[in-house]
Amino acid sequence: MKIIVIGGNAAGMSAASRLVRKNKEMQVTVYEKTNEVSYGACGMPYYIAGFNDNIDLMRIRTPEEFRKSGINLLLQHEVISVDVDEKTIKLRDLNSGTEFTDNYDKLIVASGSSSIMPPFPGRELANVFTLKTLDEAENIRTAVLNDDVKTVAIIGGGYIGLELAEACIVRGKKVHVFEAMHHLLNGFDEEFCLEVESELNSHGAILHLEEKVESILGANKVEGICTNKGNYNVDLVVVAVGVRPNTGFINHESLKKERNGALTVDGLMQTTNPDILAAGDCATVMHKILKKPVYIPLGTNANKQGRFAADTLLGTGRPLDNTLGTAMLRCMNLELAKTGITEKEANSAGISVKTVTVKTRSHARYYPDPQELTIKLCYDAESRVLLGGQLMGKKECALRVNVLACAIDREMTVDELGRLDLGYAPPFASVWDAVHIAANAAK
Repeated sequence: MKIIVIGGNAAGMSAASRLVRKNKEMQVTVYEKTNEVSYGACGMPYYIAGFNDNIDLMRIRTPEEFRKSGINLLLQHEVISVDVDEKTIKLRDLNSGTEFTDNYDKLIVASGSSSIMPPFPGRELANVFTLKTLDEAENIRTAVLNDDVKTVAIIGGGYIGLELAEACIVRGKKVHVFEAMHHLLNGFDEEFCLEVESELNSHGAILHLEEKVESILGANKVEGICTNKGNYNVDLVVVAVGVRPNTGFINHESLKKERNGALTVDGLMQTTNPDILAAGDCATVMHKILKKPVYIPLGTNANKQGRFAADTLLGTGRPLDNTLGTAMLRCMNLELAKTGITEKEANSAGISVKTVTVKTRSHARYYPDPQELTIKLCYDAESRVLLGGQLMGKKECALRVNVLACAIDREMTVDELGRLDLGYAPPFASVWDAVHIAANAAK
């Protein structure tokens, strides 16, 4: 069987590696548009901040390592189009400019996503960046280290925007964060948004909520930002307003796409065309609670999706239908994490829920430096099955979300969670862990 994989990052290389490892007879070719494969993009804000000064640590495996494993990996090859009926793809060698076609028996689309750049006037100026690639991380870091850059504007208050805000604050810059919506970190319920806003304010960040950027000002390089509320002098702009799936090269009546262009897949990573699978940031995932395809572009999802796509082609497929959107981040001295659905998302989906919020300690009070943790649980109003959890605290907080994710995956009730046999020692927890306390507070 001849398999072509479009895209050489998390999902694509996960799929290709598993295919050649499990079946040496399979002919696997990967076409990647850039010079990079398999890198840890989540580490880029910390490279910009200087927590890690070696960019190569984010390169997981080299192209040669993949080739030695049996993968026919071609870099600097852009897929121009896919002829679904003929099962061929049209490519361009970006080094030579040569165009050619290749054919497949099965196709895995793992083309990822690209940063959204709104059509701001001035977006072409020097010192305007997005963050998606290692080259972009290097360019932002170089610019931030320039002594002439005193003030940085971050457009977008999601995960990447907050991590970049932290990076620039750590580097001693004055930071403005612009967010068009009511709060930063809108994937969380309001009380968590307010806390992260307070944390950034306490470190000198200037927040512009419900404020829309209209243009970027300057002659040759950035000099300012113009919004619907005023003008601000800044020296560098990073746009972090989300990503868009890279699927413009593949269109066919047999392929269903979401409104944002993501290829719709089932739990086996199968698109609506029997010979095409999709995985990673270019595709949907099946949400365990909402019971439908959703778009959650996370590295954790991409790696799993690549593996499950490979298993489907190997004939050992089982559905990946339990995605919860589990995620965590740190913003300055505050850890936040979430899994499942929030109260806001439950209301939007028409799911009848109850919630409970508790504040408790991270570990026993008689061991030094216990920290306050806030945990909010969302559970079905009738069955009491846990549907979601959110946490925040200064430390010893975020990893507890994994207990909640496991509980939701196993469809545990809050009562079952409250009697779970969790570990205890004074440096790590109280005899009743914070998770126990939250679950047992549920009425």
